[in-house]
Amino acid sequence: MKLPLLAVGLSALVLVSACSGSDHPRATAGHRGASAPAKASTEPGATPSPVGTPTSPDRLPDPVQSPLPVGTKTLYTGSGHGAGGVTLPLSAGKASSVTVRWTCAGPSKFGISAAGRPLAGSQCGDGSGVFTAEIPRARLHELKWRLSAVNSVVWRIVITQPPGA
Repeated sequence: MKLPLLAVGLSALVLVSACSGSDHPRATAGHRGASAPAKASTEPGATPSPVGTPTSPDRLPDPVQSPLPVGTKTLYTGSGHGAGGVTLPLSAGKASSVTVRWTCAGPSKFGISAAGRPLAGSQCGDGSGVFTAEIPRARLHELKWRLSAVNSVVWRIVITQPPGA
């Protein structure tokens, strides 16, 4: 019984490695970028939706596809459509990094910025993809974030702080 579980685990590891490349810098915690926006990477398990593009945020997949590590703090969970804003708690500014996970659906892009500087973003499409970006401490000086998208884009987002940060 453990052999199939091991095979699934190895398949997921290969899939994560294959999905880590993108045109945004910072796909994984191991890659550090200077001033470029955080790299978005799709998480495994995101398959194309057989149904049409969701028009409501509650019809999008949960951005947190697997259990978070013990001790992870959830700083923000939200959903909506079009542009929005997030104010992170002061603890986020003291953390070594925060992780942003989002999914979106629509004909355009979804972007996250602070003080006019891009932090992360992605193309939306049919809403089947889940994106992840790690925002390092160097980029966390501004705790008011802007979520940008046209009104026809729906999104769900979760921002977490790693354990012990």
